[in-house]
Amino acid sequence: MAISKGVMENIIDAHYFVLPSQGNVYSLTKLCMSKGGNKILAASLRRKVFSFEYSGDSDGFLNPTVKEVLFTYIPNGTEIISIDAFTRSQSSDDFVIGITIIKSSEHNTETYLNIYSEWEPSSEINLDSVAQNCLMIELDFIPYQLYHTEMYTSAEDESSKEVAWLLSGSDEKIHMFREDRENHCYSEVDVAEHFPELVEPPSIILWMDIHHCMAGARRISAFGCECGYVKLAVVDVTKKVVVSCWSARFEGPISTVRLFTEKSNLKPPSFLDVPQQEREEMSVHLLVTNTLQASVVYMNVLQQGLHEPFILPDSEHYDAVLCSATADVDMDGRNEVVLGTYGQEVLIYKYQECSPDKSGAWLLVSQRSFANPIHSILYLDVTGDGVREFVILTLRGVHILQHDPKDVSEVFNRRYKKLTDLLTTRES
Repeated sequence: MAISKGVMENIIDAHYFVLPSQGNVYSLTKLCMSKGGNKILAASLRRKVFSFEYSGDSDGFLNPTVKEVLFTYIPNGTEIISIDAFTRSQSSDDFVIGITIIKSSEHNTETYLNIYSEWEPSSEINLDSVAQNCLMIELDFIPYQLYHTEMYTSAEDESSKEVAWLLSGSDEKIHMFREDRENHCYSEVDVAEHFPELVEPPSIILWMDIHHCMAGARRISAFGCECGYVKLAVVDVTKKVVVSCWSARFEGPISTVRLFTEKSNLKPPSFLDVPQQEREEMSVHLLVTNTLQASVVYMNVLQQGLHEPFILPDSEHYDAVLCSATADVDMDGRNEVVLGTYGQEVLIYKYQECSPDKSGAWLLVSQRSFANPIHSILYLDVTGDGVREFVILTLRGVHILQHDPKDVSEVFNRRYKKLTDLLTTRES
């Protein structure tokens, strides 16, 4: 499906809800449910957290539901800085939710990382119950981005995988927190031992992203700093050694860094019996957005590092870029870059190759205006129908945008015909 200049015009409003106070670029996270129909958590600065989901009624219609979740240990006068969540198991909804808070008074400032979870494994999530089980960790710095990532003690042993919290701070460090399941607690550990690529940044890290490749044997880490510094590193997971490292410097603070593949990472259906050798490792790209200059994409960073930036044209013309996402907006199997700006615009870029030498460029192919600055963008299935929607957090509230059903039907029919033709050819 070729993308048109007005592709965002075919993304229609599905729902909108207002937040009682504004959030920020760290205020939106997702709960990826094991059976589909994902949920959203949106935090406002003044202590309130809301869940959003679609639920079916007796007549088979989907109804949007917004509910305040009353998390404990967020006292009066507290502001929420960041929120994140993950599940301990892909086969159940055993979620862990992290919220960082700050409470200022005339004499001192207190900051905490609150971690909420059911200490006993649960197959279904009960947010109200999770919100009552809190482990409160006092911090001696102001928290920024709260991020989770998988850790592998051994790349060959799947059971060695665990999820750890990474938290950037005003002390110009990344702090790492691991779970002690036997004692039902989390504790801070030395980040240098497990993530040597994240030590000694030149200033506060505003955004980090981590991508695993080569069947978990390699980890690609990227972070961007307040001073405009960007670092990219490739790490041998088993040896915990940095294999390759690059850096770049920009004029303004780095608002986001995002590692992604151009192609969607959907696995082919098992009945197609695609040979393993045909499932090639996809090239990994790095998106870097900042508040003063044009945003850029570094292509195939495992081979090229940070040597060849592709500028995203006009990305600096709508005030600061605050957030980003990658999404297959036109459903052609290839990811586009999506930017959200303080100038109230969502910008969509697509990579287009230029023959005959196959060198290409990222082109601005669509944009959409909103009534308020864009703080965060997610692209995931919240309706449970197998088609992803945009969840866009603005200064005032949360927009849910979905693909036009006519477009979805056309894509489905075309893919279904291609699949039946393929199966017919194989049988003959």
